[in-house]
Amino acid sequence: MILDGAPQKRGNFLNLVVGLGVSLLLAACSLANPPKDSAKKPELDVPYEPTSHGIAKEMLNLAGVTSQDLVYDLGCGDGRIVILAAKERGARGVGVDLDPERIRESKKNAKAAGVNHLVQFFEQNLFETDIRQATVVMLYLYPEVNLRLRPKLLRELRPGTRIVSHSHTMGDWEDDETRRVEGHDLHFFVVPANMTGTWRWQEPGGAPVSLALSQKFQRLKGSLTIGAETYPIRDGSLRGESIFFRVERPLQGQRQVFSYEGRLSGNTIQGKITADESGQGANRWEATRDPSTIVSIAE
Repeated sequence: MILDGAPQKRGNFLNLVVGLGVSLLLAACSLANPPKDSAKKPELDVPYEPTSHGIAKEMLNLAGVTSQDLVYDLGCGDGRIVILAAKERGARGVGVDLDPERIRESKKNAKAAGVNHLVQFFEQNLFETDIRQATVVMLYLYPEVNLRLRPKLLRELRPGTRIVSHSHTMGDWEDDETRRVEGHDLHFFVVPANMTGTWRWQEPGGAPVSLALSQKFQRLKGSLTIGAETYPIRDGSLRGESIFFRVERPLQGQRQVFSYEGRLSGNTIQGKITADESGQGANRWEATRDPSTIVSIAE
């Protein structure tokens, strides 16, 4: 019995050793080559931190969102801002986030809210997202991410597009309004048109006029030349495609302040000139820009 059973036991022992070796080899291969479907979670520029309902609602109020708007949320998290815009304002919305878990959650939330016909969500890098159709952009990022994103916003968004940034500024691009909500500052910006360059027109009396403008975001500097006289402009500002500035110059032996208002269309400004102190009726002005004098404001 013992002699007959010994070879069988030795065989079982050898089989066990071989089996263990194969298992260890397979485990090592598995560690060296992890399954393709176990992809690493993407590295995020900003960790997920949900916006409160009250702040989200005030962001929509600050931007004046209506049913005519297309709202982009860059770094949308669970989609609550564009979903709220769709549900309460009837606006269309696009949410973008690098985290696939957040995108799945956003789609689920949109369906539960009954607005998935108005909103879309994309797993995408916000720096690579086409934002040209947006009329409103919502942000809850970091200051350094805002600064990296700023040239894209100025380059791609149409003048007049409204931006609301939760908590963080845009560096030396001054906001148009700040609103304090639940201990957080909301910063409101309007994308300015590019008004840089040299503009020309004729005064009613026939004198040639030249307006030279430089620009830092929505702030304007420059000078107005009428005939042989040059005057600095002051209080120069922009609101989307609308321009405003003042010039003090002599008229009928007295110095008077004239206000210039206008609106940009391509390389043409049309508007009115009002004598602030004289009470005279407004004169119309229409200026044309030399396209070769335009300087980028998106740097």
